[in-house]
Amino acid sequence: MLNQIAIAVVGFSVMALLLLVLQKRSESTTAKILANTLLCNLIAIQILQGLYINDYLLFENFITLIYFLLLGYVGPVFYFYSQYIIHRDKQWRPQDNAHFLLPIVIAIFGYHFPEYFNITYAIVFLLGGIYMASLAWSLYGLRMRRTLFKTEFLFTASFLSWAIAMVFIAVFSTQVMDYLIPAQVIMLAIAIAAAVHIQLNYPHLLSSLEEIANKFYQSSTLSNVDCEDAKTRLEELMKSNKIYQDADLSLSSLAEILSMKSHQLSELINTQLGMSFSAYLRYQRVKAAEALLIKEPEVSVLAIGLDVGFSSQSAFYSAFREVHAIAPGQYRRQMIAK
Repeated sequence: MLNQIAIAVVGFSVMALLLLVLQKRSESTTAKILANTLLCNLIAIQILQGLYINDYLLFENFITLIYFLLLGYVGPVFYFYSQYIIHRDKQWRPQDNAHFLLPIVIAIFGYHFPEYFNITYAIVFLLGGIYMASLAWSLYGLRMRRTLFKTEFLFTASFLSWAIAMVFIAVFSTQVMDYLIPAQVIMLAIAIAAAVHIQLNYPHLLSSLEEIANKFYQSSTLSNVDCEDAKTRLEELMKSNKIYQDADLSLSSLAEILSMKSHQLSELINTQLGMSFSAYLRYQRVKAAEALLIKEPEVSVLAIGLDVGFSSQSAFYSAFREVHAIAPGQYRRQMIAK
């Protein structure tokens, strides 16, 4: 039964991961590389595990080396990707490469000593658990805003618990291959489904995390900026130029228009307007949508959402509910009925 469920979810996992790889991303170049590396890693892991469950291959010889190498890289790659989100100005250092040496050593050990497969498996998950614990500590550093980050805390805590469980099962179970591989396939599919759910229902979560993290860690950068003038120019861009209609508008592109640095604009909006850049942009788009929903009742809700700059229906509905606690269609009906 466990094997049948695992086989059923492999296809979903691979397709969902491929869509995430093809997704348009707004992170830094290094963060994009790390994200796509992680996603491709997970695709390869699920395919190998699916083939094993279907009896198309065995985890032995070179396959064992590749499998443990892929598993070992999940922890450090995910950790560094998260660090590049939390610390926008982070630069790759030569010593960071050392983090990718230990998974190679573990994989070589598993390759040369197949009789210790269980122990190698446990070590791989122990390594991943250490990286997740370190990431959880970084997120705890943002505890002043932990309400906003409860999703990240829940995710990291769940993964850490899973890693610890895998360590104990691998050490004490004599049938690790029969139960652990299918269980891992299912757990990974659940994690992927959760990631897709967050992407669809909370599309702005990642950008909010990035902005607030940078606000937390950085000192003031506005000492040489005329804040009132910058605010006036920003409001002009929104009201007269309707720059919010650009679905690809980002913090960096808007900062360039205003002749500012990205972190300066982020701090300006945070300190002067009391919200993050992504929240400010969503608010501007929602306010524009409010008028159009009433002024143009014959135009579909989705068309209005796209017209004011939202990239998808889910992003529009999520942002609108943030402001009004109801869906845009319901808001239109209530306002027209008045």
